[in-house]
Amino acid sequence: MMDIKDKTAALFIMPRSSRDWVGAEALWITVAGWSAAAQRRFGKAWVMTTDRIAAPEEVIHYPLGVNTSVAGTNKKGKLPWMPMFFKTFLKDIRLWRRSRNWDVAQQAPWRGEKVAFVWQQHDLFPGPGRKIANELGVPLVTYVHAPVVWETGKWGVKRYLWGWFLERFVERKALRESDVVACVSEEVARKLEAMGVDRAKIQVSAMAVDQHLFDKAGETQELRQTLGLQNAFVIGWTGSFRSFHGLDLLVRSFKEAHQELPQSRLLLVGDGSERPGLEELVHELGLQGAVVFAGRQPFAKIPSYVSVFDLAIVSARSAEGFHYSPLKLREYLAAGKPTLAPRAGEIPQMFRDDLHVKLFTVGDVKALASTIVTLARDANKLDILRTEGKKYALQTSTWDYELDKLINKYPG
Repeated sequence: MMDIKDKTAALFIMPRSSRDWVGAEALWITVAGWSAAAQRRFGKAWVMTTDRIAAPEEVIHYPLGVNTSVAGTNKKGKLPWMPMFFKTFLKDIRLWRRSRNWDVAQQAPWRGEKVAFVWQQHDLFPGPGRKIANELGVPLVTYVHAPVVWETGKWGVKRYLWGWFLERFVERKALRESDVVACVSEEVARKLEAMGVDRAKIQVSAMAVDQHLFDKAGETQELRQTLGLQNAFVIGWTGSFRSFHGLDLLVRSFKEAHQELPQSRLLLVGDGSERPGLEELVHELGLQGAVVFAGRQPFAKIPSYVSVFDLAIVSARSAEGFHYSPLKLREYLAAGKPTLAPRAGEIPQMFRDDLHVKLFTVGDVKALASTIVTLARDANKLDILRTEGKKYALQTSTWDYELDKLINKYPG
């Protein structure tokens, strides 16, 4: 068990600036959740980036400087004539150079405090976590959503020879030097083992929820009215519009369900590269009045949008290679929303079908549509999912729960 007697603080490191990871807000939500749990446990917690040091309650507003009123999905990338692999190479060079600038660490408000551990988000190039942990004489915990070269390769990002070098000599080195490697799923754990990380160091720490944000979020009738959903049965989704979410399959399922449930509406909260194509599909299917695009919203507002949902959904294009742990799933459950989730990855093992969530088979458009219609007409089943799902989430899917697992398993 990690020795935390008399500890008064914890330090969290995100190896980029407070303005980075636009469209990947789950990374900021993760560190905000972990650090808030640590602040409740120890009394103090700081989140350090390359440009600032912040309190946990500030980080839920990251990335800073993002104009959420502008979708930005139709913009062409810079230098459209340049091969994508070369753009990736230049981005990696810039990221490496930025990773070497950590002057903000000189402020060190944690000096003089009894720090329990240093927690660092895994990235292509590591931050100063190992150095600071050594100075403080405390464990370094590295949190891994996924090894970067491996995950981006799944999305079609080509790094060729330098990707092999980065995975073997940069990512693997940083992970092996960590005292604890916490990762989001068993599939990621297996990949870490294959990279040479000692299994004894690895802990599966699924994505979780800050119950203090979602548990008490009451429905906002004004927001329902603003969105034109006053009398609708709202099927809701939040996230980034990326191909692996399979939102086109969700829209096609909704098309069939809507024919049986004309009062139903699909509310999509988020933005991303897939949005223009999705809007075209909605127009092609004649669903303009039934599908609402709410755009990207600051995370602090997401609980209000989720409060509008009558039925929440986690979507996926494929059950194969489903290595990530859906943050949105825990958020929906903690907010007391009946939730549809795919039979993919960790989900069927962690959540009980027909009690915590209602599972569906990925890619079966007609079956998902039928399930939506059946649930919408079954108030008793919705109530069971609402009650039992929330109870289970608050018992097993909070950041406090994951922090306790870390503390109880590993020695100081």
